Amino acid sequence: MRLEACFDSHVHWAATGEFSGRLRLENLTGPSDLNQLKIERHHRRGEWLLGFGWDESTWSLKPDRRQLDALWGDLPVAFSRCDGHVFWVNTEALKLAGLWRQHPIPVAGGRIEVDGNGWPTGILVDQARERIDKLIPKPSAFEVRRDLLTGVKIFNRAGFTHIRDMTCDEAQWNEAVHLDQAGLLTLAVEEYLWLHDLNHLDALLDFARKAKAGATPNLRMMGVKIFYDGALGSEGALLSRCYHGSQSHGLQLWTQEAVKEVLRRSWEAGLGVAVHSIGDRASAEIVALASELVVGGSRGPLHLEHAEILQGQTVEMMKSLDVECHLQPAHWLSDRKWLAEKVGDLTHHAFPWRKLQEADIRFDFGSDAPIDPPAVRRTLQALRESAEAGVPRLLGMPTAHMSHRDLSWAPNSYSIFEDEEPRHVVFRGEHLT
Repeated sequence: MRLEACFDSHVHWAATGEFSGRLRLENLTGPSDLNQLKIERHHRRGEWLLGFGWDESTWSLKPDRRQLDALWGDLPVAFSRCDGHVFWVNTEALKLAGLWRQHPIPVAGGRIEVDGNGWPTGILVDQARERIDKLIPKPSAFEVRRDLLTGVKIFNRAGFTHIRDMTCDEAQWNEAVHLDQAGLLTLAVEEYLWLHDLNHLDALLDFARKAKAGATPNLRMMGVKIFYDGALGSEGALLSRCYHGSQSHGLQLWTQEAVKEVLRRSWEAGLGVAVHSIGDRASAEIVALASELVVGGSRGPLHLEHAEILQGQTVEMMKSLDVECHLQPAHWLSDRKWLAEKVGDLTHHAFPWRKLQEADIRFDFGSDAPIDPPAVRRTLQALRESAEAGVPRLLGMPTAHMSHRDLSWAPNSYSIFEDEEPRHVVFRGEHLT
């Protein structure tokens, strides 16, 4: 199988490189396994011990701060869940973040889980975890450059010559430009700048315009990225009904008026907007907001990231918009074990590639690396197995959604797969593997 301009349409480039060297937690079968972890110096940033990948969905015991305290009570610990939307932290981290108090003040767009006495358990969801993120030292320019180069190697080895990166910032863009100018960037990269809050929109749009004008051969500045809801596994994705056994519909991380402001002003600047929207209510609200702006005379590219659950009426509304969806079939492999239990009959609206096909809405496939490893094989496996399990089957060739649409960008770039594994990867005529 030959893929021209083999494309992963949704990744976190720097994080893919960084997390490959972070303390890995995906093999934990419960908190009791923590004492078997081998801690290395590079697992720390400053005083913080960082890890990634735990998944409590099959554990008999819930994660709690005290389990971390028993091993690392004298330094702050922040372990990121496998979906990237939750921190499991110890008491020292809670104290440093100002969250160590009984009945902590609720965080808009986030959740601080508490025990029966009202004390934080150490589980911080979505915007609540931002209180921790702000305390962890930022990577140096050298570390950013190292993580980007590691990410390049990971994507190239997986067969990819083109990626779309969803969490860029000014420091990363500058280091990426240096890599391309030095001839070290063997990927064609579309970049989206992550906007954390509306107060930073002016500065971000100003930088995005300058970056777009200063694009290099392998780098393109495309627009702005925001997170509108959370993830399904941690019950932060915004649904049209409550999660089973809960009184919560999920989390809304931005107000609708703020989203409209981001859409309108980004479009006026000639930039696209990518919106993380996993739940059906999240995507419905974003599409409705964009439709209102279009009626008012404002229009531009809208990208729905993940769109894991989509109602039919939302898809119909998309037809009047310049919209594209970016789906991750491989998430079906991890989510299938609990999806119906969490969302009930909304499962029938999950993984909607066939629905988008029939409505002639554009979509591409990606991995969400490092949440899932970048791998063509996993995408194809998920498409096959989900169809066998009753998800409406994709029509035509999956590879149509795995090649970059602009084949003239980085010409003579292709990958050859045997048994769905990459055997030859060529970028701009140079054989990489």
